[in-house]
Parts: sequence; C-alpha cells; structure tokens
Amino acid sequence: MTGNSRLMLRHFPPPSRRARSVALLLCAVPGCLLKAFTPGIRAKSFAGSSGTILAKQLKLQHFPQGRPELVRRQAVFSVLAEEVNSRPSFFFGEVFIIVILSTGFEKAENWLRKRLKLSGDRIGKEILDALFREITILGFIGLLLFVLTHLLPEDTPLISFGADEYNILPETFEYVHMATFLLLVVLLFQGFAVLKLSRETAETWAEYESARAFGKSKRSMESKLVEDGYLERVDNPFSATGFELRAVKPFTYGTTLLDRISLRFKESHKLVMWRAIRHGFLFDGPQSELLVKEGGVIPGLFSFESFLEQQLGQIVLALVEVDVSTWFISMVVVAIVTGICLALDSVNAQLMQCFCCWGLFTIGLIYYVVLEEDTWELTPQVPEDPREVLRLFSGTSIQMLRRSSWLGRSPEEAVAKILSLSGRRFRPMMPGVDGKAWPRIRPTPREELNLDSAFYLVQDYTVAFKLLCFLQAAVVASLIVELLNGSIHGPDRTIPFALASIEWPLMLFWLVPSLVRRLTLRAALTRTKSNNWFKDKQRGLVRHVMVAGIEGLLRDCTRLIHLQGMESRAFLIGDIWAQPDSVSKVLTGQSRAYLRSHLQNVAISNVNRGQALFNELPPNLKSEVSSIFTSWDAANSGVVAPMELAKNMEMLGFSATANRLAENLIRLVDNDGSGQLTWKKCRALFMLATAGRPMEERRRDLTTFFSRVKKRKPHEATVFELADALPLHSITPEDLSSLMYRHFGRVKPSVTRAEFVEWIEAVEQSRPFD
Repeated sequence: MTGNSRLMLRHFPPPSRRARSVALLLCAVPGCLLKAFTPGIRAKSFAGSSGTILAKQLKLQHFPQGRPELVRRQAVFSVLAEEVNSRPSFFFGEVFIIVILSTGFEKAENWLRKRLKLSGDRIGKEILDALFREITILGFIGLLLFVLTHLLPEDTPLISFGADEYNILPETFEYVHMATFLLLVVLLFQGFAVLKLSRETAETWAEYESARAFGKSKRSMESKLVEDGYLERVDNPFSATGFELRAVKPFTYGTTLLDRISLRFKESHKLVMWRAIRHGFLFDGPQSELLVKEGGVIPGLFSFESFLEQQLGQIVLALVEVDVSTWFISMVVVAIVTGICLALDSVNAQLMQCFCCWGLFTIGLIYYVVLEEDTWELTPQVPEDPREVLRLFSGTSIQMLRRSSWLGRSPEEAVAKILSLSGRRFRPMMPGVDGKAWPRIRPTPREELNLDSAFYLVQDYTVAFKLLCFLQAAVVASLIVELLNGSIHGPDRTIPFALASIEWPLMLFWLVPSLVRRLTLRAALTRTKSNNWFKDKQRGLVRHVMVAGIEGLLRDCTRLIHLQGMESRAFLIGDIWAQPDSVSKVLTGQSRAYLRSHLQNVAISNVNRGQALFNELPPNLKSEVSSIFTSWDAANSGVVAPMELAKNMEMLGFSATANRLAENLIRLVDNDGSGQLTWKKCRALFMLATAGRPMEERRRDLTTFFSRVKKRKPHEATVFELADALPLHSITPEDLSSLMYRHFGRVKPSVTRAEFVEWIEAVEQSRPFD
C-alpha cells in the first residue's frame, strides 16, 4: 500500500458489512461517472477518489493476511458465500428488493405499451423497443465485463498494474458501463420528449389542414388574416354575409431574412405557408406529379397531416437510434474538450460544461436559420392580394374534400355541385376580385428568383441532428453526475452549472422540436425517387396513408348508419325524443311545456354522457368525428341547421325520413333549446349512437343496411354491389377488395351478412398505421 493510501485509511475506518454495497453506490459510482463524463477532471484526483480507497478497504478486510493481487479471481463468489453464511437475512433482503424493483419495472413497461397500443403510436412503440434493446445489450455487456474482470487471474498482463499498485480496472469497467447506460437513458428520454412535443405539432398540422378559407370562425383563414391586419370586414347589406372583404396590405413571405423570421411568428403566415406546401404537394407541383407516377392519390382520401406525422416519427426515431459513427465522432469531440481542460488550469469542469451546452445551442440556432431559408426557397408562392389567397385555398380543406366524396359519383355531378362543396354561397363579397380567373400558386422563390442554393439532403440533416442530440445527452449526463457527486459548491462552479442546466430545457422543448418540424416539411418538399431517404423511409407510405383515408371515410359512413339505426329504433318503440310534439303529448298526457323541459334535461344528461365517452377515443377517431361536423357546417358558422343535416342524410339513402331523422337527432342532444347542432352536441350524438349503445343494436344496424343493398343473391353481396350501395363515389370496388383482403387474408369477391358485419366492426375498431 502507498503512503497516501495508509494516511487516508487512518481517517476512514473499515465500513460495516451493511454499508458496503450502499457506500459503493453512493460514493464510488458518482466519482467514476464524473471521470467518464465530465471534461477537465484530473487523473490524480480520480486516483485518490473515495471509490478507490473504499475498494482498497473492502479488499483488505476480506483478505487481511495476504496481498490481494495474489488471490485468484475465481474466488470472487466466496465473498458472497461468506455473506450468506454470516447474515442470510441480508442476502435474501437484497434479492427481495431486486425482485420488487423488477416487478415494478415490468408493470410500468406493460402500462406504457398498452397506452401506446391504444393510441396507435407505432413510432412511440419503436422508441420503447429501442430503449429495452439498449437495456438488454448493456446487461449482457455488464455480464461479460464481470466475467473478464473478476474471473481472470490478477497477474494477467492485460489488467495488471504492478505488484505495489492497486488494480482499479474492474471497478472502472463497471463505472464506465453504468455511465454509458445513463447516457443512453438520457438520450432516449430526449427522444420521448421530442416525440411528445411532435405529437402536439401534429395536432397543429391537423388544424391547418382542416382550416376553412372563409367564415367568421376564429380558426378560419379569413379571421386570421383579418386579425393580422391583411384584410378588413366592411358592412355591405347586399352581401350574403352582410359584409365585404377589402385588402389592407399585400401578403408576402418577407423580403429579407429578418423579415421572414419575424413573420414566421404570425399564425396567419404559418398557416398560409403550410397550406401552400400542401397545395403544391397534392394539386399543383412537382410532388403532385410524383404522386401521379406512384399511382395517384385522391385528395379527399389522403391526409397530408397524417403523411407528415409519419415522417416526423421516423425522423425522431432516427435521432434516437445511435450508430457506430456517432459514437466515434462523439468520442473524438469529448477527447478534444478533455484535452483542452487538462491543458488549461483555470478552466473547471462546470465552466466547460456551460460552454459546451450553449455552444451546442448556438449550432442548433444556425441550423434553425438554415432550415428556415431552405423552407422559404422551396415553398410555392401565393398571390399578394390576401383575398386571392382565400380564393386559392377555398374548398381545399380536408373536410370540404371529404364532403365532395358524398356529393356525387361521377365527375359531372361533382362539378355541378361545386358551389355546395366549397361553400361559395356563404362567402362575403370581394370587390375587384370576384369574377376573375381562379388563382394558382406561383413557382417557388428558388425557381422564380433563380437562386443557386446548395441544399443538404434530409439524411444529412438527420446525421447532424443525431450528433447534436447525442452530445447534448452526454453533457446532461455529466451534469447529473456532478449533482450526485456533490461537487457543486462556490460561485465559480454554481453559476456555470446553473447556466448549463437552463440550456437543456430550451434545447429539448423548443429548439429540437422546431428543427424536427422544419426537417419534416423539408422531407416532403424534396421527396424524389432518387433520394435515399425516400427509398428507406417513404416507400409505400403514400399508399398506406391512402388506405387509412379509405378506412376513415368508411367509418364515417358507418357512423351515419348507426345514427339512422338509433333514431329508427327509438321511433318504433315510442321513445319521447323520437316522436313529434303532438304524439308525445298524447302518449304521456303532459303539456308541451313540461315535455320541452323534460327533453332538455334529458339532453343535458346525454351531452354529458357523450362527452365522457368522446374523451376516451384515440386522437385519430376524434379528428374523424370533427371532420364530419365541419363538412356539415358549410357556412363555417359553428352550427348546423336541421335542413343541412337532412340533406346529408338524404345522401345516405334515407330520403323518405331525412327531415324527421334530422329533427329527432338534434332533439336528443338539444341541451340549450336552440334547435341547432353545435360541435359539442354533435360529438355527443355520435358517441350515443356508437359507443353508448349495446353491441347487438349496432350489429342490427349493419345487418339492416346489408339487407337494403341491391344484390343478385339474397344472402351474399359482391364488392361492386357494396360500392354502389355506399354513398361514397371516391371509394371504388378495388378499394373495398383491398380492405377485405387485409382483414380476411384472402381475396373476397363477395361477403355474406355475417362476414360483412365482422369486417365493418374490424374497420370501426382499427387505427391507422398499426
């Protein structure tokens, strides 16, 4: 033993057996983790750390009569045997604690997997799989290191440090292993946090996709442009809406970099640019031409928001999956930083950590600006007159496109009803614009201004962001070790540590999600068949989104079938809400005032019950119900009149009872007595007709619809007959065949009544991208 070690042992008496494991965890592990992660920690301080001295104490206590380096490693389990013989309760207590912790860990894993399955979050499941894959790999690595460092002889040349020097290699292997595990846990936590924030971004994209061009709704493009000062509403009694729109100032993306960055904080600019990208993707741009080559898409069945959400999840997953090159590059960077710290005596670890944190944040800001410019140069331009912008995007929201799927089966019928699908009869007057040719998007600034920019590919950005996130996780892990080690004391350490800690939330909750959002749009704008990102990540994604759209439109149809079935059953059995006032008065003997009050109280209860059921739906099903209501609200006023609801029921084939059906359904949830259907009433109505009814009643609705299908065989319907029966001209017999093949696993040219009910129930319970 060296002189320093003897001197230290006088001040540190041998620990008790109970304290050995806890002392190693609380003292030795943080000290070695600090060495592994924190740049600038001197080797000489690490050699004299508490972990090394405590390990020496334990060895001298177990082997008091001989030098520990002469003992063979094969005798390591004799220590365990000694503990069991002397204090078996201590051993079994440790085993009991491990079992309890592993059980809790397993319960948490099962709960999280169930949540991800219910929400249909495939990307979240893949991130969770990556987490447990890393845990399994590190577990096997830990076992291998244990075997190598404890079962090999002490005098093996690869692990021997000399006769008079204590061998710390076994302990350092374990500590570096735990440090690596901590790093990966921080990295995967960052991945889940970014994915969670990205899901919120997807909700914003869903609002952008469903935003109507005209209307006084706060979510309409017209209201946002008025709010930001591009338009003004002027009273005009001759207009259908009672006012006309006048342009106040031109709409542009900005002429300079600072202008573009400042304008991006306006909600109207973000909405218009996003819709311009979507318009070029689906209708009029190079991406739409690529979609045609892939087989074409039907805009009413293709959700651009779902397409972006899948790409966003793929990018987040790519940031979490660390490859070998990222490890080596990070090790080189950390080695350089460590060398700088060792060369400069005036720089402590906390100051270098602060410098690294904010240096990474600065690099992220640079990428933020570069991606902003890339997005601007690749975004199609819109007319400068904001009223022309509204005309350009009129009728292109996802609800209006889906509404067109219900209006007619042939292109001629769809064109004949273009006024209804775009809501033109509800538009305000726009002097100087009405009657002009329909506006179109212009070429991108890169094409129009002949900008010669060098763009990075999506995979290049992904590699850079992956390295950025990995280095950020390494610095955060070192901050955690510093905190656990208790070395934060004095202003020269506390202030840099606090500044470094503040940077992480800014990077994690603002900068990285912004980079991921912009990169997702870039992936959609530069999608080409020669791009490796397209080959690896996007192949088949367009068709997958199309199939999900077909299933969603079919679910919309079945929801209306259940509405009709619920009302028809209530009418036949004599429920008060499904009867006219005169009939209800005769059946109950009560006055109309009493019946009206009674029905309103029942409606209040129904709305509350329906709201509770609606809250349990996954996000994609909530969005589908919202799309139905918005498609009914042609005026974009937030309410649907009974006449408008009756017209939609006529499309389903219930023309004889459409008026009665509309009035009764509204009466069932008319909690305010207005006689109109609001969004709150609508979602409650759908839940009462679906999840709020017994399964047998819903199956009876489907069998009744099947019996009304015009078919050659009484107990069997072909896909062509089903396609004719459904009021959806966008869904072809080939689409129905594809959906049946996915469910039954074989080609089904026709289905029986039982098979039809089984298939529709599976479609109603399915989630996109499972």
